[in-house]
Amino acid sequence: MKKIGILGGTFNPIHLAHLYIAYEAKSQLNLDKIIFIPAGSPPHKKNQNIVEASLRYKMVYEAIKNYEDFEISDYEIEKKGFSYTFETLRNFKDKDNELYFITGADCLVNIEKWKNPEEIFKLSKFIVFNRPGYNKDELETQKIKIEDKFNTKITFLDIIDLEISSSMIRERISEGKRVDFFLSKEVLNFIKENNIYNYKNIK
Repeated sequence: MKKIGILGGTFNPIHLAHLYIAYEAKSQLNLDKIIFIPAGSPPHKKNQNIVEASLRYKMVYEAIKNYEDFEISDYEIEKKGFSYTFETLRNFKDKDNELYFITGADCLVNIEKWKNPEEIFKLSKFIVFNRPGYNKDELETQKIKIEDKFNTKITFLDIIDLEISSSMIRERISEGKRVDFFLSKEVLNFIKENNIYNYKNIK
């Protein structure tokens, strides 16, 4: 039985905190591999300005290509319509694997608003990492509430809180500020070469 971590996201762009979270999840949970799944059309971000999927896919590919047991899937990009987590998990679940869905504290807080959350818990083990701005005591209360409601077990990852976000990186680029502190050199070079987020404004 293979233990597979599923790490989805818009990855607009993928940054060092994403890589750190994936590495810690693989290490702490003894996973066989992590699959990064860039979102195609995320329903909760349909009104936001998101770089086209092919560029986000390539940025993820560049970020993870030198990491053993990190893989990328274009499942949600190639899928038509909105990308729902329960459908993605259905696609990757089979009798020979055990899925670990890795997500942030914001998702734990809002999981009851997601489509078919009960199926998400049946298809995978729910792994949560903290995000800056979330109170850990309140998250523990929410964890217990969700576990009781859906008869499931939620695991918190023990990680350092890194205050890096894709939105912050995009904002810094728009302001002409350097972002090489937050991105792998492969992703930074790809952004430069393709002038993503109007990177040419950086001095």
